[in-house]
Amino acid sequence: MRLFVRAVALVAAALVVAYGFFVLDQEQQVEWLGVVAVAFFLLVLALWPSFPAGGGNSFERSLTRTASVVFAVFVLVSVQLVHLQVVDADEIGSRTMPTAEGTVMDPRQAIVSARVARGRILAAGGEPIADTVINPDGTWRREYGDPAATYLAGFYSPLAYGLSGLEQTYNAYLRGEEGGNPFTEWLDGILHRERRGYDLELSIDLDLQRRAHELLGDQSGAVVLMDAKTGAVLAMAGSPTYDPARLYTNAGPDSDAQIQAAEAYWAELTQPGSSALLTRPTQGLYAPGSVFKTVTAAAAIETGVAAPDTVYRDEGALTVDGRVIPEENRPDPNRVSYTLDEAYAWSLNVVYAQVGLQLGAERLKQYATRFGFEQEIPFDLPVAVSQISQDEGFLNNRAALADTAFGQGQLFVTPLQMALVADAVANGGEMMRPYLVQRVSTYDGKTLQTRSPEVWKRAISEDTAAVLRDMMVHSVQNGWASDAAIPGYLVGGKTGTAEAGGGEPHGWFIGFAGKQEPEYVVAVIVEHGGVGGTSALPIGREMLRAALERSGE
Repeated sequence: MRLFVRAVALVAAALVVAYGFFVLDQEQQVEWLGVVAVAFFLLVLALWPSFPAGGGNSFERSLTRTASVVFAVFVLVSVQLVHLQVVDADEIGSRTMPTAEGTVMDPRQAIVSARVARGRILAAGGEPIADTVINPDGTWRREYGDPAATYLAGFYSPLAYGLSGLEQTYNAYLRGEEGGNPFTEWLDGILHRERRGYDLELSIDLDLQRRAHELLGDQSGAVVLMDAKTGAVLAMAGSPTYDPARLYTNAGPDSDAQIQAAEAYWAELTQPGSSALLTRPTQGLYAPGSVFKTVTAAAAIETGVAAPDTVYRDEGALTVDGRVIPEENRPDPNRVSYTLDEAYAWSLNVVYAQVGLQLGAERLKQYATRFGFEQEIPFDLPVAVSQISQDEGFLNNRAALADTAFGQGQLFVTPLQMALVADAVANGGEMMRPYLVQRVSTYDGKTLQTRSPEVWKRAISEDTAAVLRDMMVHSVQNGWASDAAIPGYLVGGKTGTAEAGGGEPHGWFIGFAGKQEPEYVVAVIVEHGGVGGTSALPIGREMLRAALERSGE
């Protein structure tokens, strides 16, 4: 009977420990301590010696029982060590420490990471954006390539400012700790084997990326160019930007000099008025202006509130609950009747204010949500959430609703968000999941992971998308976006001019282009650039033209 109890207790202890390893996660530390306590009790029960009546002296019995308890403690200490190396490894490896400038990597982890030659970040075609150079003494240093793309990689500064961009998002891959064979990666870590991190191959076309920066010049703004069918980001440019090489720090003999240089550059980047560290395509939030009319038109057509040929009156102004909405975009001041299609092409605020009032707050908000507003866009870099309003109940005010419908109000969007709006129109109502990283591989070229095109969500029906596509084409054929035309190609577009709270307004353009059907989509914003048709549109047109030429279309 005693042997049976020992066996049951031993099996129960093993099952309890297994539960702690495979069911509990690293956040459930209290529960894990409970598991250890129960396992200890069961182990002691299984190991507790029994003596026949009168067998052994008191010293022998005490020594044997003490040895049983010590052995149980030894076993559980060993279990705890394995738990730290397996279950808690990621949490321990990502521990940070606060500094006066921010939160950076635990110096101990920086030292450990320095033992692994970091993987490369490559543009499409293999040109390095971020590379690792091995020094003669076996240490390594991080080097960055073309400044037109390096800020997408982000900075690697574990001893000063932590990590950012793809260096942060894909840190475990670049360190070779994730993406390959899990057992091999675990064993390499346990045995401290020399290893090299995995490479990231991006969808970025460096020629298109350089062209985007060239077109932006010294203007603050952003460009996002995507493959309409796959969601691959071909160019993602922001201005101004920074040089991640000047923030690089790593454990080694010259780490002090690296930190001093990084601190000097950081002070320059963070001085009042500087926004170079802001990744504008994904984290810049702007009023969209008239490019938002694309969402309003989609909602109206999809719900049956209006059709492209529905006629509205625009007499030069509209008063909504005391708020006067002026009309500055009419092509003919003597004309007062316009269809929804014509109002889109000529960007008539008065007409779209009326459409917004017809839709109502709930339907307008519903369709903005269907296009990705108020949600986190799944992407390889952090993306700010685009919002239709800041204050709850804002859209219940009729004047606020009217303003929002033509792109003002409390609307704030990222350039990536507006590129996805254009993508939904170009791609039959489906918004593709955007991506930068298309392949993860070993240093010698063995593919570990590849990214396949994936639909993120359906924003509108295919029929509605076809109608909107025609409206965007008409905007180029006979509207304020006429300068976006590229001879021999199908081009659709929408300009926008957004009030920016002082100074010149922001200029916007979203559009698509292809030979027979849309192949590429673009979103452009020029901060304080004035009218979108003269500031953002030329950049968008040239990016679409460059993409078509690169593809041989």
